[in-house]
Amino acid sequence: MRRRDDLVFSMAEYERRLAGMRAEMDRRALDAMVVTTPENLFYLTGYQTPGYYFFQALVVPLDGEPFMVTRLLEDSNVQTRTWVEYSRPYADTESAVGALHMALHEFGLEKARIGYEKHSYFFRASEQEQIIAAMEEATFLDSTGLVENLRVIKSPDELDMIRAAAKTTEVGMQAGLDAVTAGVNENEIAAEINYAMTKAGSHYPAIAPFVASGWRCAVGHATWEDREVEQGDVVFLEVGGCRYRYHAPMMRTVMVGQITDEVAEAEEVINEAVSAAVQEMRPGITCGDVDHLCRQYLARYTYGGTQATRSGYSVGIAFAPDWGEGHILSIQPGERRYLEENMTFHLIPWLQVPGIAGVGISETVLVQRDRCVSLFETFDRKVLSK
Repeated sequence: MRRRDDLVFSMAEYERRLAGMRAEMDRRALDAMVVTTPENLFYLTGYQTPGYYFFQALVVPLDGEPFMVTRLLEDSNVQTRTWVEYSRPYADTESAVGALHMALHEFGLEKARIGYEKHSYFFRASEQEQIIAAMEEATFLDSTGLVENLRVIKSPDELDMIRAAAKTTEVGMQAGLDAVTAGVNENEIAAEINYAMTKAGSHYPAIAPFVASGWRCAVGHATWEDREVEQGDVVFLEVGGCRYRYHAPMMRTVMVGQITDEVAEAEEVINEAVSAAVQEMRPGITCGDVDHLCRQYLARYTYGGTQATRSGYSVGIAFAPDWGEGHILSIQPGERRYLEENMTFHLIPWLQVPGIAGVGISETVLVQRDRCVSLFETFDRKVLSK
């Protein structure tokens, strides 16, 4: 390892993460692990780039120095952003899998038991087939989730980063709320959010903010598309500020004009669900129990709205296409994993009311030893009437 004092986190933090990974590798009798998921690469080394549409990998042997295989252009990120000492980049005209194959042989892993992330978006099936076929004497084992299970519980340093992201979220959300008025274009609202959030210190988020008005705000994941906000519209905003790839999302809702009965009741049951969940969430409670609690409150809504999603998901490190860690852990029906101290979630009980509104009032929350707290404690949790 190259000892450095200019990375996102301290060397002690990276050494802790690497030791945790190797302990799990040892438990699984792995000689090495090939890591290809962008979030996991960042977690372990500090490596980041939006250019992960080219193959990139970190190989961590149980003993000895880790090494990376990346596109030649991205090798500059290995050198400037990480502690990794050994890099074996490939040119655009060369085979990425060929480079990985040669590096595995160079470092004596041609007969090893090698874990890999079979479910990674960024390690294509064809690439997996090629490397497995090329290394006939090695044994490849699906080790999807090995690093993710380390990431789900945040260190104090990570919690500081998520809190910093939350501050940029609040600034961006406030700018969006302030911009909503009859006659404004959705694009203008989005521009105010992005400008304010970025100026407040946010790095580029894994998902652009969601800005949807009128009938469009009841459409899942709709965002700005030129529509002009009209009197009587509901406007749905979801903003996720980012600091060094750590995110803290928030939903809020605006009514342009007097709040209707449908929206007022949605606000009431959503707030009841969020408040009850925050009060209940603590170590020893399952994610499925929290989801069930939230749905009990939303079921009281009398205007035909539904929640077609989970009630929350883990948040932390993220690259596009998602700012959440829901693939690691979600608050959803039947999820039997227990909450643990220093887990962080985007808690999202919300309602889609077709043709009327999408109403969301969400929180990024931290599970502590004997309670749960919102990271937006001073930000109003209500539907704003303008």
